[in-house]
Amino acid sequence: MKIRSHMLTVLIGWIGGTALRCISRTMSINMRIEHPGTDPSQPTDRPYLYALWHDDIMVPLAMKGRNPAARCSALVSKHQDGSYLTEFMRHLGVGAVRGSTRHGGVGALRELMRKNTTNIFITPDGPRGPRHELKEGIIFLASQTGMPIIPTASLAMRCWQVQGSWTDLTIPKPFSKAYCLLGAPVHVPPNASRDELEYWRQYVQAEMNRLEEAAQCLRRGEEPLFAVRRRAA
Repeated sequence: MKIRSHMLTVLIGWIGGTALRCISRTMSINMRIEHPGTDPSQPTDRPYLYALWHDDIMVPLAMKGRNPAARCSALVSKHQDGSYLTEFMRHLGVGAVRGSTRHGGVGALRELMRKNTTNIFITPDGPRGPRHELKEGIIFLASQTGMPIIPTASLAMRCWQVQGSWTDLTIPKPFSKAYCLLGAPVHVPPNASRDELEYWRQYVQAEMNRLEEAAQCLRRGEEPLFAVRRRAA
């Protein structure tokens, strides 16, 4: 039974990863970047923690699937759902760090940093929500590892909505136009106190909200201001 379960997990991951990789080749993905050297689909000037809302992860993963050479990983829970996601991301060239932001995450990240220079994707409102409410865990990781946080927002102009228990997952449709917005790096002080962690949690939450509002401007056909812009790929 365990072998069948593992084979099913691998099969589901392969189907999902292959489908998104094929879709990504038809998409127009437009990057909006506020700080040079932070685009995770290209070599970055240092490793970063990318904060992505749980329902918006498919656009950044599609972007990564188009450039397998870019090195990045994601913090994934140790539950079975995390196993499916691990296999799915593996077919897109994204590694997995198994653990949560509070249980095993710091040790896993430090071990990975000793071996590679890699960016890390984290969904700070997961795995159980509430939707778009940033938890303290990513702030704690940034304080413990010294990795700056890049607030991120994304959207696909045409997408499918998959309903979940606390949020909907958006999956880009073929030939859709998508946007990915990257804020400036947020440097959390080392060994931050509880009060400092809460301060920076609120700060990153505000940055995520600001980028989400900018993404909605783009959906309406309006043009938000960003310091650095790159043409659509």
